Amino acid sequence: MNERRWQGLFAFSGIIFAILCGAGLEVASPQPPNFAMSAAATARYYVDHRTGLLWMVTLCGISVAFLLAWTIQLGLTFWRRSELSRTVTLVAAVSLAASPILLSFDLTFFAIAAYRAGSANADVTQALSDIAWIGSMLIWPQLAAAMALVGVLILKVRGADILPRWLGWFSVFCAAVEPFQLGIIFTKHGAFGPRGWTTWYGAVLTWGVWVLALSVVMCRQLWAAEASPAGVRRGVLAAGA
Repeated sequence: MNERRWQGLFAFSGIIFAILCGAGLEVASPQPPNFAMSAAATARYYVDHRTGLLWMVTLCGISVAFLLAWTIQLGLTFWRRSELSRTVTLVAAVSLAASPILLSFDLTFFAIAAYRAGSANADVTQALSDIAWIGSMLIWPQLAAAMALVGVLILKVRGADILPRWLGWFSVFCAAVEPFQLGIIFTKHGAFGPRGWTTWYGAVLTWGVWVLALSVVMCRQLWAAEASPAGVRRGVLAAGA
C-alpha cells in the first residue's frame, strides 16, 4: 500500500469507531443508570445488564484503537500545512488523542463492575459504576478544546484542497456543546445530571456525528486524489503532498 492508501485507511478508522462505539453504547448496553439509586439498586442494575455491559466494553474498547489511529491521521493532515501553527496543531492532536486513552481506563472500571456483579459488595459496585460513567464524561474539557482548535484550523486555511468550512463551524458548535457536561458532578438527576439529555445524549451524539462527518469528508477527498493524477494536491489538507 502506498502512503495515500494508508492515509485513507486511517481516515476510514473514524467511521469504524463511530459504528462500533455507537453499537456498544446505544445497542449492546443499557443507558446510564439513575445516579440517585441506592447502592443495592445499582448493584442489581449490573446483575440485570451484565452481558450487555460486557459487550459494550468489548465493542467500545476495540473502537478506541480506531479512534486513536484516526486522530493521528487528522493531526498529520494539518501538520503538513506550512501556513498553520505547528503548536496549535500539536495541542489539538494531543488533546484529542487523550480521549481514547482515558476512555480505555473508564472501560476497565465498567468491566470490573460487571464482571463482579452479584458477588462484590454493593457499595463497591456503585463506586466502580460512578467512576466509570462519570469518568467517561469528564473528558469533556480536552475534547472541547480539540474540537474548537480543529474548527479554527479548518477555518484558517483557504483553498480548494481543504476540508469544507462548514466542518469548521460544526466543530466549533460541537465544542460549545461539550461544556454542558459540567453539571454531572453537581447533581444526580435531571437535564444536567450524568444521564441527562444535555450531558449524556448531547455529548454522545455530537462527538459521534463530528467524527463521522470529518471521516467521510477526509475519505472522499483522499479517494478522489487517489483516483486522479490531477488530484495529487487535492487530498485532505494536501494529504500526500
